[in-house]
Amino acid sequence: MKQFSLFIFLISFHIYFGQEKAILSIGNEQVLKSEFEQIYWKNKKEKIATKEDLDEYIQLFVNFKLKVKAAEELGLDTTKKFKDELIGYRVQLEKPYLIDTSINEELINEAYFRTINEVNASHIMIKLGPNPSAKDTMSAYKKIEDLRAKINTGSASFEELAEEVSEDPSAKFNKGNLGFFNAFKMLYSFECAAYETPIGKVSKPVRTRYGYHLVKPNSIRKAKGKMRTSHIMITINPRAKDNEASETKINSIYDELELKNKTFEELAVEYSEDRKSAKKGGEIGWISSAGNVYPEFEKTVFSLNQDGEYSKPFKTPNGWHIVKRLEFEEIGSLSDLKYELKNKIQKDSRAQKTKSSFIAQLKVEYGLKENFNPKSLQTVINKKNIKNDNIIDFQKMKEMENNIVSFSKISYSNWDFLSYLSGTKMLDKCKNDIDLLNDMYQRFIDNKLIEYEKTQLERKHPDFKALMKEYRDGILLFEISDQKIWTKAIKDTSGLKEFYNANRKTWEFPNRVNATIFSSTSKKTIKKAYSIKKKGNINNDSILTVLNIDNPLNLSIENKLLEDFKPYKSSYEDLKKGINNPILTNNKWLFIYVKEKLETRPKELKEAEGIIVSAYQNYLEESWIKDLKKKYSIKIDYDTLYSIKEKP
Repeated sequence: MKQFSLFIFLISFHIYFGQEKAILSIGNEQVLKSEFEQIYWKNKKEKIATKEDLDEYIQLFVNFKLKVKAAEELGLDTTKKFKDELIGYRVQLEKPYLIDTSINEELINEAYFRTINEVNASHIMIKLGPNPSAKDTMSAYKKIEDLRAKINTGSASFEELAEEVSEDPSAKFNKGNLGFFNAFKMLYSFECAAYETPIGKVSKPVRTRYGYHLVKPNSIRKAKGKMRTSHIMITINPRAKDNEASETKINSIYDELELKNKTFEELAVEYSEDRKSAKKGGEIGWISSAGNVYPEFEKTVFSLNQDGEYSKPFKTPNGWHIVKRLEFEEIGSLSDLKYELKNKIQKDSRAQKTKSSFIAQLKVEYGLKENFNPKSLQTVINKKNIKNDNIIDFQKMKEMENNIVSFSKISYSNWDFLSYLSGTKMLDKCKNDIDLLNDMYQRFIDNKLIEYEKTQLERKHPDFKALMKEYRDGILLFEISDQKIWTKAIKDTSGLKEFYNANRKTWEFPNRVNATIFSSTSKKTIKKAYSIKKKGNINNDSILTVLNIDNPLNLSIENKLLEDFKPYKSSYEDLKKGINNPILTNNKWLFIYVKEKLETRPKELKEAEGIIVSAYQNYLEESWIKDLKKKYSIKIDYDTLYSIKEKP
């Protein structure tokens, strides 16, 4: 039996380490094939690996690894700057690993359904302040429950109660109707009630940060997309009995629009009383079918079928309008919107569902056990008068040693919890609020579980481990390259000059000509200009004045330093100082007046500093890599390298 077990172990050992074979060794450090492959395929679009490509990439990879090793030897991975930067990246990179991804997919699908379907809903609200007491909360809840009972028994209609008792001020004139809306337009709990309650029915009380609500969905429809629009608006006085003048004015604008004497944009600038949009030709941007606009406005906008089409005058509570469709955009598919929806979810309260589900899984995985007695702890807090500012005095109390929660061989005591409360400045508030104490205890557990899970990410997720290594090495590479190459090339002025002097002939000006080019589409004009210039008794501005008297574009004169002579059917040797004969090239007549011929010469350092500094950086890098290759022994396992064939 022992022999069989040993055989199985050896087989497993061989398979495991066969998969993790080293592809490269630098000094005493080995690089596994998996690490090389992960970076190789990440930077390669093709799905097939060729021998030539692998040969080229392994050399780049060796250089990369050498630089990182040099950075480590200098202790750059121990500096505060490095650690802070890496922690900053880690905080972002670990987020996707600290949620329930299956719930996240559900939320994305849910959000997409609620994006393509709009719900019309009404509500009744009973307000609650920012930090309501338990008494105020119960009072508001009882009120909303009583209202729900009245509606369900038929003693009052939803609309009547919304108008009479709802503490949303708008209910006085809209009877609680909020119009159409879709995903992310309302608080998540409110949105869920609107979409999940059957049409025409009344939801159970819904709690938001504003208070308690009853929600009644009235109808649901397919979303229409969004429209980029412009409008011309004439305001009305809501208190005036007669607004005939406004209607007359909008109709006259419409008549002018129909006559096509002026464009929509011109009329908007001239007449629209929405001055903000008038400055932009009436443009008001994108409007969705579930947007915050009057129903009359939305209905008219989405009745326009073609870009450029405009409506007849219509009225809203704001005034009279003519709207123009500029552009229409349909709602994208789930795959089109997935990234956008994912980002919105992360910033929305619904993201808490993914975190809560994940924490519930951690409690099971790590065998969480609780022994928390909130009443007993609250008694101790009050009896000893423990506060945020004196908690340290009670650290050695016997009651503080009691363990209240444990998981994965880690325990936390009353002292740990009270220290957490003190750190959040919530200890004093919990003295007389048992519900708040329980709530803070749950937050404490959640925080501790997440903190622990963060320490396990590399063990549980090889892809996260690889990503963190990639960021770690990337930061080190940047820092060491800056020290050894980029900043050094700029600051090392003596080294730069020495490098320049040793390679002066590398950066030379070619043969050049300082010239004035006279050109025209007219042969006759060029002949006249040539004749005048040849006499030499008139300047170029005067020549332009004489020959462009009827047409300012007749003759062009351009001062230019010529390096490329092919466009002028000539060469440096052919061009003589002074005036040269007219030629026809690219359907233009021209002649060249040579002011000075400049023979080839090396560029001064200041004349080509950018190019020379870049070349010096390359030189420094090449020299540094040569030194590193001498310092460390490098071995490449080409059999393992060439075993890489296809992208996994």
